[in-house]
Amino acid sequence: MSQKTARANLLDKPDGHFIIGEYPIPDPVPGAILARIELCGVCGTDIHTWHAPPEAVFGLEYPISLGHEISAKVEALGEGVSTDSIGQPLKAGDRIGFIPAIHCGRCYYCRIAKTPEKCTSWITYGTWGNADQEPHFTGGYGDYIYLHHPNTFLLKSGTTAERTAFMEPMAVVVHSLLHAQIEPGDTVVVQGSGPIGLLTIGACKIAGASRIIATGRRNRRRLDLAKEMGADLTICQADMPSGKDRKEFVYDNSLNLVGADVVINTAGVAEAFKESLNFVRDSGTVVEVGNFVDSGTIEFNPCRDLLEKGIKIIGSFDNEAEHFVRSLPLIADERIPLESLITHRVPLGDVEKALATIESQGKLGGKEIVKIMMDPSLPEA
Repeated sequence: MSQKTARANLLDKPDGHFIIGEYPIPDPVPGAILARIELCGVCGTDIHTWHAPPEAVFGLEYPISLGHEISAKVEALGEGVSTDSIGQPLKAGDRIGFIPAIHCGRCYYCRIAKTPEKCTSWITYGTWGNADQEPHFTGGYGDYIYLHHPNTFLLKSGTTAERTAFMEPMAVVVHSLLHAQIEPGDTVVVQGSGPIGLLTIGACKIAGASRIIATGRRNRRRLDLAKEMGADLTICQADMPSGKDRKEFVYDNSLNLVGADVVINTAGVAEAFKESLNFVRDSGTVVEVGNFVDSGTIEFNPCRDLLEKGIKIIGSFDNEAEHFVRSLPLIADERIPLESLITHRVPLGDVEKALATIESQGKLGGKEIVKIMMDPSLPEA
């Protein structure tokens, strides 16, 4: 590889393949930053984008860049860049994370509703069209990331590359916790023991939950990790197939004996959301995180499921600047054993294989997957 070129692994077409190309490494223009990628989390969201029709990815032209859970080190700063987005001094060699989504700052949701994650004109690093054209390095599956848009929000990280790579998913968790408003004495049920569910457990413990019950379908390794992250009790659906029994377990083990004060659903199936309504106590709160793509419908009775119970149901989607800033102390907090979630590291050329294995719920290298990190410094097989 030439000193002046670097690799990017780009999706060539809808439902296509990831192709590694070599592109010129840019010198940062004023206001831009060039950073070398250390790690990029391989995320299930990229599976949906991989198989999505063009209209589902904002009509972007292929090839597109993917990868958005990034830890990177600053390689060069463009003129006028001396701090991160909250004023921390920034120099070459500093470790950074950043918000993949770039919000316009002008639309109703950005300026009036104060929910920029609903921006009507957003674009995003990690889902960037014409990615084989300049500026080339617009996603996490590559050697570099080129942060060139003036609305980019980035943060200097004082912790490790492994922990910094969890900044983006932890910001998703922080968003849901702000909705949940957990208080001391609360019993919290976290449904789903994937990476977001496991991060949620760790954050809920620090946020003050007094009892955490974690659920999963069949992966006992992940439920063991749930306990390591701070869950007091776990429910494996393979061992407790009856929904009635699972509801009784939650009620019997809630500190108030009347159900969970808060249920956070991170499982991406509609049936899990329905079960959230069974677990939550009257006047409790359900926060829905997992169904960020259409996974089907459920039967919902507005009288029995909502009015009679008097519950709050809140949808928590994506993240924004506040959530990233609040995630900084969490990813640095050693009480959350983030490193335990990383089960695999793969080279850049294995991104497609990693995504396919996650999709099939198979094993990689004979080992159950929790979190795969793409490490561009690893040699290709």
